[in-house]
Amino acid sequence: MAISSSSKLSEILEDERACAIIDEYVPGFVSNPELGPVKGMKMKTLLKFPQAGLSKDQVKEICERLDALDA
Repeated sequence: MAISSSSKLSEILEDERACAIIDEYVPGFVSNPELGPVKGMKMKTLLKFPQAGLSKDQVKEICERLDALDA
């Protein structure tokens, strides 16, 4: 399955490349045990949550990098 910013969190967590990208910006995010309830949400939606602590530019960068993985 192709990984992109539109992939669900559960799909992102199964891809080491995508996990590495997310961990660069939010260390420990992919290993957070409280992610269960949001695993069905799209990654680009989760990144926009204030709790992620990311700027609009960082969200854009992450999405671009995820979209480029299987392009």
